[in-house]
Amino acid sequence: MPRRENPYAGMVEGLTDAQFAELSAAAATRRCREEIGFGTFDEAAEAWKPDPPCPYCRHEHNQRDSVTPAGRRRWRCAGCGRTYTALTGTVFEHSKSDLPTWAAFVRLMCYNAQVDLAAEALGISHVTAFEWRHRVMATLGGVQGRVALRDRCWVDEMFFEDSSLRNTPGWRPMPGLSRNLLCVSVAIDVHKNPVAVVCGHGKPSGKRVREALGGRIAKGTTIVHDMEKAHGPLVRAVGGASEAHKADARDPEYLEAMKMANSLCAWIRRYVEGYVGMKPANLQEYLDWYVYLFRVRRDDERWPKTARVLRHLMLTDARYRSSRVR
Repeated sequence: MPRRENPYAGMVEGLTDAQFAELSAAAATRRCREEIGFGTFDEAAEAWKPDPPCPYCRHEHNQRDSVTPAGRRRWRCAGCGRTYTALTGTVFEHSKSDLPTWAAFVRLMCYNAQVDLAAEALGISHVTAFEWRHRVMATLGGVQGRVALRDRCWVDEMFFEDSSLRNTPGWRPMPGLSRNLLCVSVAIDVHKNPVAVVCGHGKPSGKRVREALGGRIAKGTTIVHDMEKAHGPLVRAVGGASEAHKADARDPEYLEAMKMANSLCAWIRRYVEGYVGMKPANLQEYLDWYVYLFRVRRDDERWPKTARVLRHLMLTDARYRSSRVR
């Protein structure tokens, strides 16, 4: 069967660069509208933030006050008198890019795409792609604090190299391998809710494990662990049962009992090591994104991930100081 010729090919070839750019933007807007329900920031704001409170003093139910030069709806606060838009105070506030471009970037972030790939795919600079990634992560502060693991929970630790230590004047490797590594306490419950929290350098104490995970596990939860002494204070703080298994990689029963924790550690390590050049100081931000994205992907059938992340970005007050601002 002969291939059908595209009836629009000749029309597109005859467009100027400016006309082709406008056509591409219109197509991207339609694609974005079909995917997440909105094609512009104004459409999204009308649905997600129809009556935004003042981002400066939090006064609510303010009156609309004309529009900005860019045509965006503006409000005037009855409390402090300042004007603002639905994007003021969000990571979109000073962005010159449109919603379809941000939607495409979020889609790539949901697959943990590298900065170079995102910059190439979207036609933006490496610096812009890097800044956008950290704008997104800036909205996740405290996201793991709202997680409550319950019923049955697996607990373990994992370690990552802290390359920043080598740049410290007079630094020498400390005795014991783990003392030169960043420790991450991880936990996951039977409902597949994960938690991953940086808790200092070296093998953790009971106090560090309790502070990292204690407030994120519901009272009465059964703790499944590998008989590490540092888990004792956590078990007592939670007040649930303790199911301990002696760590032995050659024991099939141990491997089966700790499968949930071991699998989570493997997933997190593969994820973190995929971000080449990540600063150790930013490790918690990347772990927050992993935990948030874990839940987003789990519920993707009920709530498409790109739309969910964009809604979160629009409803969260967060700013990221650009590296280009002196």
